[in-house]
Amino acid sequence: MKKIIFALLAVFISFNSASAQIYADNQSASVTDQVLKELNRERSLLSQNLEFRIKEIDSKINNLDESIKNTNSASEKVEKLLERVKYLEERQEEIDKNTISVYKYNYSSAVLNLASMEREIKPLNLFNTSREFYTTLDAVGNPMNYEGYQEWFGKFKSYIAEEKEDDARLEALNHMLQVTGDLAKGTPFTGMFAGSLFDGISQFIGSLNRRDKELKDQSMKMLKLTSSIAQFTHDKDLIETEWEAITKSLNELKELQNKAMEDNLVEILDIKKKDFNENFTNETDAKKRTQYILDISKIAENNIVEERKTNPENWKQEYHDQMLAVQNLKIRFGMLTFRILENLDKYEKLIQKYQNDPFLKDEMKNVKLKLDLVRNSFESTFNPQEYIKASNEMYIVE
Repeated sequence: MKKIIFALLAVFISFNSASAQIYADNQSASVTDQVLKELNRERSLLSQNLEFRIKEIDSKINNLDESIKNTNSASEKVEKLLERVKYLEERQEEIDKNTISVYKYNYSSAVLNLASMEREIKPLNLFNTSREFYTTLDAVGNPMNYEGYQEWFGKFKSYIAEEKEDDARLEALNHMLQVTGDLAKGTPFTGMFAGSLFDGISQFIGSLNRRDKELKDQSMKMLKLTSSIAQFTHDKDLIETEWEAITKSLNELKELQNKAMEDNLVEILDIKKKDFNENFTNETDAKKRTQYILDISKIAENNIVEERKTNPENWKQEYHDQMLAVQNLKIRFGMLTFRILENLDKYEKLIQKYQNDPFLKDEMKNVKLKLDLVRNSFESTFNPQEYIKASNEMYIVE
């Protein structure tokens, strides 16, 4: 369980300290906002200038059309037609500038979101709070943590040791106890072991006579306690199997993110991963990180302009494919956080199921406190609905 949780929550980052991570995470959103705000400001100014220039050129074209219609001179008409072609070319150039501006904004947004993806869940903070929660859950399933159980279990084991030679089922239970080890280490009461244990306890109770009324009453209580713990452990394990699937999906997503970083930073933008890690991933100064991404957006713009010159027919395709891939990654990541949240909801239902159990109700109060810490940490860091909504709206349309 602990290995699964660690893999789940540590999969997106290598960390040094909680304070450094939280500091970096708080600045990550600020950097993203600042970069996109600046890029959008540039794009808006260019769009306004474009609108003005288009109107200006259209006015000149209209005037030329009127002049061409009213002139009788063939040479003058040819001259004005050539001038009209020049204005049409200028008009197209202005439109192309806007297209490049849109692609610069969208592609820069893709690179920025791709780079920031590692920081968006605060895995260290979430792991530190959740680790205590799962330790608490494990403690609920360990009967030796309950008052009187350890002392009683010693008497029960003595009974098994004395009677095992004459009873095959007790011999099998004794063997299982030796194989599974000390119950104090948290051997779960599930499967065949649980069934064999219940049979053994029932036989132990049946062997007690009237003079052993106090031990018999105690044994009945411990049987009920064992039953509650066994059922709780079974229900808990059903929930925890989902963590394995979530961990696998997150690992797969991380691999895709690494590949996307390689494709975009190294292959397309010709930026060394070492330089990127130094100037963005590991940089703690928000201003420096903001400026670095703005510098990258300028590199992206130059690449887009050059690609359009050398490949005028299909220059958009590669950038479009990469932007779509990043958007799909973010949406998929958002859907995984829904699964995490849904699994945390299952623990809420587990607590509700056992909160009135006379043997477990006090433990459920403690588990509820720990679970609330995990949920609050997760929900204050990440909102799946908002994340997916932002992912769907991360690009502007020409």
